[in-house]
Amino acid sequence: MGRPIGVALRDFEADALEARGWPMGYSEYKVAKAAMNAYSRLLARRYPALHVNCTHPGYVKTDITMNSGILTPEEGARNVVKVALLPEGGPTGKFFAEGEEASFV
Repeated sequence: MGRPIGVALRDFEADALEARGWPMGYSEYKVAKAAMNAYSRLLARRYPALHVNCTHPGYVKTDITMNSGILTPEEGARNVVKVALLPEGGPTGKFFAEGEEASFV
């Protein structure tokens, strides 16, 4: 996992993201999200007694979305808390979008 992140950082510093095929528009955010998704799966495998999941709160009205999101911050937080409060023996190493289990994209 470290190598792709290192390559992304090098390409970012060289202002070569687009030329080297990285996603454009919030590139740093997208690469960081992909890294977090991958790391949550690695942690879930390494520590099976823990429940490690990754969650996306939804398209929330925040500064990063220039307040164009469709969910309030409270609704986004509710989606994250729903995942945090999953029952004992629940899923691990999964991705949740708006509080529901989803496949990794």
